Amino acid sequence: MNEMVSSGQNGVIRYQSFVCDHYMPHALATRRAAHQDWGLFINHLFPVFGDMLLADINRPAISAFLLEKRQAGYMASTCNRLLARLKATLSYAFEMEIPGFDKNPARGFRQFREPPHRDRFLTPDEARRLLHSIDQSESPMLKFIIPFLLMTGARKSEALNAEWAHVDFATRQWVVPVSKSGKPRFIPLSQGAINILIEAKKFTIKNIGECKFIFPNISTGKPYTQIFYPWDIARKRAGLGDVRIHDLRHSFASALVNEGMTLYDVKELLGHANIATTQRYAHLSQQRLMEAASKADLHYNRVTAEV
Repeated sequence: MNEMVSSGQNGVIRYQSFVCDHYMPHALATRRAAHQDWGLFINHLFPVFGDMLLADINRPAISAFLLEKRQAGYMASTCNRLLARLKATLSYAFEMEIPGFDKNPARGFRQFREPPHRDRFLTPDEARRLLHSIDQSESPMLKFIIPFLLMTGARKSEALNAEWAHVDFATRQWVVPVSKSGKPRFIPLSQGAINILIEAKKFTIKNIGECKFIFPNISTGKPYTQIFYPWDIARKRAGLGDVRIHDLRHSFASALVNEGMTLYDVKELLGHANIATTQRYAHLSQQRLMEAASKADLHYNRVTAEV
């Protein structure tokens, strides 16, 4: 750690230098999704703490930072993510016994209370409206990506980074090499999903030739880094401004349950590591059971009418 000597007074490194030179290499080697944290550091943490010596970061500074974010309108979940990254970096500095840094000032801060989980499910009519709007998008790949998400329940990142090498048309199976759980995920493909893949391949070959990615950016031949803006235009045009891309995954699960699939089926198809995660859809099965139970009313009403 020779660079620490030149990074601050008394050998104490500055926050941004520590994150870039020490924490991120460690995180990238030990946390699968660590690369997703860069935006939090660059846009939020570095502007406030970047030039500060680790030893100068204190609880009042952290408290003021979090309060400012909340007052600026950031969601509780975003502020909690920022607090988590700040805690993690300072905890790692403490573990490394950085000279002059003898405690983690972020330790003990409570997270902001987040609102209850909001699950939004598309009705069949809403799905039709959305897909019709998607077909009108100026983003050429959106008309393939969104229906594919709706028909597979895949996560957005899984679809955007999907490669042809991971699709087996013979077994109608798509393999996500490293899923959110850190393990491979095997996704069965319906005929509808297969048809989307076939059309996407024809479109890609026509415009840029062979490409290893299933849904490449036609301008670069590489995966999209984000599709929010064309998605936002399409959903609002369909009158569905409250629908998030992740809600397509919820809608897939809802469709399964409403068609009689068990929660275990949903768990396997969504790639949940634990059935507890899938329990959020239990009320859908209860609703379906209630509808089934109401059939008894119809049956016995007919019987009593005949008596």
